[in-house]
Amino acid sequence: MYVFSSFYYSNKKNIKKKLGRYILKFKKMLTIYLVFLFVPRLMADEDKGIKYFQNGDYEKALQYYESVLQKEIDNKEAKFGLGTVTFQTEDIQSAEEAFKQTLSSEDIQLQSKAHYNLGNLYYHKQELDQSLAHFKKSIELNPSDSDAKWNYELVQNIKRQQQNQKNESEDDSKNKEEKEQKDQSQQQQDKKQQQDKKESKENQEQEPSESDKKEEEQKKEQKDNKSQKENEKNQTEEENQPQPNQSQEEKELADTSKTKMNAQAILNALKDKEKINKRRQIKPMKSRKMEKDW
Repeated sequence: MYVFSSFYYSNKKNIKKKLGRYILKFKKMLTIYLVFLFVPRLMADEDKGIKYFQNGDYEKALQYYESVLQKEIDNKEAKFGLGTVTFQTEDIQSAEEAFKQTLSSEDIQLQSKAHYNLGNLYYHKQELDQSLAHFKKSIELNPSDSDAKWNYELVQNIKRQQQNQKNESEDDSKNKEEKEQKDQSQQQQDKKQQQDKKESKENQEQEPSESDKKEEEQKKEQKDNKSQKENEKNQTEEENQPQPNQSQEEKELADTSKTKMNAQAILNALKDKEKINKRRQIKPMKSRKMEKDW
């Protein structure tokens, strides 16, 4: 647990003696020290604000400082007290405004405490750069303030740790992103390889293999060669066979024609002979006497 020195407060009694006085408080997981600064400007009845604050009656303490500021609008000590109470009630914006108004005080010690409390305020807002700036200013105004030095170093360490965590987180995020990209790329590559294997297998099933293709081509080539050789052989035989010349053809035609004419002449002779024979048979019948014997 980090120990964080906390808000300074104002009172009118014995300033030098009360500057180093701390009251232990617990708030938001931090051990908080409250120092009460008593300022002689405030009258004895103004001790009510401190009393209310110590008793935890922050509403009455707030009403008290507001009533003081109604009478003395530029009372820096009352604004400092108002800032302390509003911070305790978690009205951070009002506390911030009150402490900033206190910075214009002519009291160097009050300025230092206001810077100190602003350092605490910005620490709770997690604005560490602002917190460091105000702690640094508080130390410059009061170099002997060990609490401001402690808080300044504490915030520096916290900021350094946060930066280291941020760097580690960014590195982890970058490494994670690179790993995701690498895994995604590998998955895509594996998927492509599987797809290629699947397509190759399908193609092998659908198409003959290279050896089958080669064997088929060889068979086709052998068949073509055989067919070509047969054609060449037939062509050679036809060329070697003797061809009849024109005179022989004409002679054969003439012989055929002569044979046909001889056959026709024979046929005509037979017909003429048959006619002669018929006439010879008819002639005696006409010369026969047609007489009746009585």
